[in-house]
Amino acid sequence: MDLPVLDKEASLVRLDGDTELWNEIRDIWMEDVGNLLAAVRTALEARTPDGLRRAAHAIKGASANVGAVRVASVAREMEDAALDSDWDALGTAMRTLSTETESARRALSEE
Repeated sequence: MDLPVLDKEASLVRLDGDTELWNEIRDIWMEDVGNLLAAVRTALEARTPDGLRRAAHAIKGASANVGAVRVASVAREMEDAALDSDWDALGTAMRTLSTETESARRALSEE
């Protein structure tokens, strides 16, 4: 994946350079991402396309807001794959999403 784990600068541009707000968003992401990831996993295991799309959309949006671009990218791919109920691709994407989420957690904890 050619994207950086974290693109804080792009996130700050969207926030008009408000680092205090970015710090708040980061803290919320760090607190919530485990539950968001669990929701994606649960919907995948239940093979509910609509639930999976909603869960992937939620983690995509939260991750994009904080600049966790790899997580957002994989979640977007999962959102699209859920439309086709491509469960094999979704299983692979879930593993990638978990890995990228851990990478983003490490990067954000250093900020």
